[in-house]
Amino acid sequence: MRGIQGPLAVAAVAAAVLTVTACGNGDRAAAAVTNASRPSTTPAAASTPLPGQESVQCGTGPGGLAVVTYTTKGADFCPTALLVATTYTQERAKKTGGDFAIQVADMRWVCGERQGDPNPYQECASQNESADKVRLLS
Repeated sequence: MRGIQGPLAVAAVAAAVLTVTACGNGDRAAAAVTNASRPSTTPAAASTPLPGQESVQCGTGPGGLAVVTYTTKGADFCPTALLVATTYTQERAKKTGGDFAIQVADMRWVCGERQGDPNPYQECASQNESADKVRLLS
């Protein structure tokens, strides 16, 4: 019971603020509701390597973006990371949005845009080897 008191109090305060705001200015009330209902933009994945991984700068990829891989394989993984980055950007041009899968080096990768802090980045995560990730950063 104690664990839900905090979230309930926050919800009650938010409802009170929205009610008071709605009395004074409809535009501000709409903005408050929109902001309150928007999902968090905090990235789900950590921005630092997991235990056993290392962050490896693999150079410049398509569009001048930096290619960084999080892997247990070290710099030897860079040719694969660069191929993943190239394949992803080629396939991305054909898509309208959202995550999608690509196949590179006999591995399935799920790729998409992620919200960073503060800038978004593109990431592909291996579905065969969970430790491998490739990021394209500006």
